[in-house]
Amino acid sequence: MEKLKLSLILLFFPLIIFSQKNIIEGKITDKSGEPLLGVSILLKGSQIGVTSNLDGKYSINTKDKTEGILIFNYLGFTAENVNYSNSTKVLDIVLTESIEQLEEIVVTALGIKRDKKSLSYSTQKVSTEDMTEARSSNFLNALSGKAAGVQVTNSSTPTGSTRVIIRGLTSITGNNQPLYILDGVPLDSSSGDTGVSVWNEGDDLDLGSPISGINPDDIDSIQILKGANASALYGSRASNGVVIITTKKAKKGTSKINVNVNSNISIVSNREYPNYQYSYGAGNGGRLVQNAGQLDATTGLPMVGSYNRAYGAPFLGQQVLDYNGTLGTYAPDINNVKDLYKIGVVTTNTFAISRATDKSTIRFSYGKTLGDHVIKRMEEINRDNIALRMSQDITDDLTANVSLIYTHQKVNNRMYQNGSKRNPANNYIYMLPNMSQSNLLPYKDENNEAFEYEGDFNNPYWNIYENSNQDVTNRVVANITLNWTILKGLKLKTRINGAINNVDRQEFNNKGAAYDPNGLYREVNTSRENWNYEAILNYTKKFNDLSLVSLIGVNRFDLRTDGNRLTAISLFERDLKSLSNGDEFAPEIFINNNKRINSLYGSVSLGYQKTYFLDVTARNDWASTLPASNNSYFYPSVGGTILFSKFIPRNEILTFGKIRGSFAQVGNDTGFNQIRNSYVQGGNYNDTDWVALERIRKNLELKPELTSSREFGIEAKFFNNRISFDGTYYKSSTNNQIINVSTTPTSGFVGKFLNAGEIRNEGMELFLSAKLFDKKFKWSTDINWSKNESFVASLFDGVESRLIRSWFNVGIFAEVGQPFGNIRGNSQVVDPETGTPLVLLNGRAAWESNQLLGNAQPDWIGSLRNSFSYKGFSLNFLIDIKMGGDLYSGTMAKSFNNGLDAGTLEGREEWLLSTLILGENNNERQGRGLFGNDYGDSDRIKGRIYENSALGVQDADGNWSAERDANGEIIYTQRWLNPQTYGFDGLQDQRRFVYDASYVKLREVTFGYTLPRKVFKDTGLKNGKISLVGRDLWTIYRNTPQGIDPEAGTTSGNGQGIEFGSFLPTRTIGINVKLGF
Repeated sequence: MEKLKLSLILLFFPLIIFSQKNIIEGKITDKSGEPLLGVSILLKGSQIGVTSNLDGKYSINTKDKTEGILIFNYLGFTAENVNYSNSTKVLDIVLTESIEQLEEIVVTALGIKRDKKSLSYSTQKVSTEDMTEARSSNFLNALSGKAAGVQVTNSSTPTGSTRVIIRGLTSITGNNQPLYILDGVPLDSSSGDTGVSVWNEGDDLDLGSPISGINPDDIDSIQILKGANASALYGSRASNGVVIITTKKAKKGTSKINVNVNSNISIVSNREYPNYQYSYGAGNGGRLVQNAGQLDATTGLPMVGSYNRAYGAPFLGQQVLDYNGTLGTYAPDINNVKDLYKIGVVTTNTFAISRATDKSTIRFSYGKTLGDHVIKRMEEINRDNIALRMSQDITDDLTANVSLIYTHQKVNNRMYQNGSKRNPANNYIYMLPNMSQSNLLPYKDENNEAFEYEGDFNNPYWNIYENSNQDVTNRVVANITLNWTILKGLKLKTRINGAINNVDRQEFNNKGAAYDPNGLYREVNTSRENWNYEAILNYTKKFNDLSLVSLIGVNRFDLRTDGNRLTAISLFERDLKSLSNGDEFAPEIFINNNKRINSLYGSVSLGYQKTYFLDVTARNDWASTLPASNNSYFYPSVGGTILFSKFIPRNEILTFGKIRGSFAQVGNDTGFNQIRNSYVQGGNYNDTDWVALERIRKNLELKPELTSSREFGIEAKFFNNRISFDGTYYKSSTNNQIINVSTTPTSGFVGKFLNAGEIRNEGMELFLSAKLFDKKFKWSTDINWSKNESFVASLFDGVESRLIRSWFNVGIFAEVGQPFGNIRGNSQVVDPETGTPLVLLNGRAAWESNQLLGNAQPDWIGSLRNSFSYKGFSLNFLIDIKMGGDLYSGTMAKSFNNGLDAGTLEGREEWLLSTLILGENNNERQGRGLFGNDYGDSDRIKGRIYENSALGVQDADGNWSAERDANGEIIYTQRWLNPQTYGFDGLQDQRRFVYDASYVKLREVTFGYTLPRKVFKDTGLKNGKISLVGRDLWTIYRNTPQGIDPEAGTTSGNGQGIEFGSFLPTRTIGINVKLGF
């Protein structure tokens, strides 16, 4: 036996020695000689692979393969395929930056990658690193300030809608948000509303945007295609620009399993509160009571619950009968608004695992987001994100790619908005200074009916504990793509992709509310599916100095929307959330919409001597939503580029220079069911349902909208690419807009659809990037700046103005010959020659309706981003800027009307002295004494006054002017008012509450530390980073009052410029940890 063992050892010893000798070692560096950690080294055609260590060194045992190819892969560098033989023992490798890094390869329309220098239009890439650190639960908020020409209005709640507008508005009444493409899948970009009135509470629940729930940890890149020139190949869905989102995937050749973990915990708190007065409490005319009916019959004490405005007596510690009927003290509670709020907490954890070979890749991730907001039980979010991306080389010529993204989201108690009585946050508009949160508890009596809190509002605790809403979303985005290399340079791409979005929503108002005693229960079910079928044939070829990139494609897009809404508008029992609990029902609403667009398109890109480039595209769409006679529409684009730096001798200053220009057209169809009238459910009579003809007249002659755009730009790089500049000038116009216009009642309809109206956009965009220091200490900065004006060139025959949105007597209008978004309302009349404010005999403002108060469009927007790093430490901050644009604040108007704002203190003490102590009459306050004599104390302040005003007089035609003396000089008047009257007048003199909505915000801050490589030695860790992060930490500059965010609004739609009941500004501070294994 021993001899047998010895014989076997001697027999296999040479093989053992042989296998041990097939070891190749080496060091991997970049061009500067710096070692590269984590380079993947894979033996082609096998599962054998290793990675380089801290010193860039590696050692791989090729075992029985004495000859072969080693593949060296590293992110951001060009992969190297290196042959080895039996004699190879040492193999040192120098990797070079990839062409994507050196030539700036970008993703363009249809997912085609092209060299940025050849493009004839503007496109901008958005850095995604900060999105995963200074993150928002709505990832669209993180686009703020990241690209020139892109205006982002952040959602005011974690689950609300974010408004993203690229190069202004193209539609008067329709959707102006861009098309989002996620891994090749077109997604629904609708959000908010475009309703006319916010007073009827028809749009008071913002369900957010379907795109906002994407997990930033899964995003690899975001490319923004601006305007029709960049997005023409996407067709009618892309008339407002395109945001292309590409998710992460494993990089081929990385044989080892890679694991990445990202954990974030953030706290959300109110950044500021309104500037309220705490000197006067509930009451009227400076008094606690006006009559005996406001005195308690038993105690004789004033009942403070008799008033809903804070124009009462000054706080002197008087005894009163409090809100809950007990003996109390008439005193302020300076924290009465703050006490409703708390600290919100949001956590996000993402786990990702990936692996690749030279033929296949796979990446899987799971993310979990849990959080709430600054009011108890409100905005509770529970989101699960799953992402899977795979690729497989089926043959050398055929590759399959699969992408699957699933989102499950449950939101409890989205906060109602726009002054809704169901919004507990609106408490601050009505919280009188002598009222404490404890006064609001208990909020219901022994019969479970709400104590009435205030005529215009509901007790916030009733909203918190008795009312609720919930929505559950299940969203799937899937894409399957086959790439076939038919011949060298000739490729065929076929793909099927789709997005399915199902939402189940319930709303519940319990019985017993002061404003809705019968209660309400609603169920809404919505399903939206879009499917995309596409085939693209690409051909590329180089002929000496000439290069050709061409494609032809066909596409079919199907959209289906189904849904129903059932509402019980009166309930039998309390607390039972069920339609079976309904006593009375609103008419049931059903939705069943189908839409199809068939498309044929093509493009040709020619390059000559890598200096001259020409792009030509063409597309034709056939849309099912347009009449058969007009459902086909064709639109082309053409663009050219010249690299002028090729004509300049090589120098130290100008590294690269390019001029570009392009012209494009994009057609657009319309929504479902706008060409033929149908019947809708009208109601129920004697248990019989009846139907009625739709009240909006449809149009069998509708034509497609058409956007024409041209742009010119210049790009340059200086000092060996350390400074980059990109400037663009553009003009566009959208004609044949499809608009619903009002009709006379005698027609039998209230409105009709027709083609009318033109909006023009003109603007400039500038982008500057600089690497100021690039050694051990690194400092880079990015500056974005843009200016755009959306101009209403025409509406429809005989109509010069169109109301877009309103609140009370204030409206947002599209007016012919004016920038879009004029704000009109009541305003104090001024003398036409001098601008002197005019008042009536009683000292109150003379006012006129439908006066131009301002415009919502900003003058310009911009941002400044700085990044610093030194020895593992990094600091990044983003400053977001908007200059110009006006905002009417209904919140401030109500705060003055209710006597809450600190501005209402002016003149109160003096008025009390004049009226209640000195007993002066109106003549004496105006300086007139007895028997025509001057009043001796005429210079003393006696209340509130319209400064430098004159008495207004009207001529026979009703025209106003200031009263003048015999010499034609204005007679200035001094007519003192009760400050309460002045506050009441604010609801009519609305110019008083129009503010410049400019701001400069510290939007993002991250301070991080990347753990040194030596920490990972002999561990499974490859990298690690810990960061302190913040969002919306500081409003550096603004002109709106304290507590009113300049970004506030009532919609994410087109009716910008009005704010009422907006949420208080918040800040987010957190910690983020990233680990790689």
